[in-house]
Amino acid sequence: MRIDQLDPTPTAAEPLEIPSELLESVHRHQAHLAALIASMRAAGVEHDTIESSVRTLVDSYADELTAAIREMMKGDAA
Repeated sequence: MRIDQLDPTPTAAEPLEIPSELLESVHRHQAHLAALIASMRAAGVEHDTIESSVRTLVDSYADELTAAIREMMKGDAA
């Protein structure tokens, strides 16, 4: 889902500034997600299966991102 598809639509969405320490990870995961979706569509995979696969990838990324943020916070506290 894209931000412009949210209901209710955000009225004052600020651009998200991604810390430089996380940029590589964000770009890598965006590329993996785009490749996964393109490959599954090309293979004729059903929408529900694509959605489930995307959810699995996003959940994995959430775990990695949370761990990276925790490490950044440790560094800030030192």
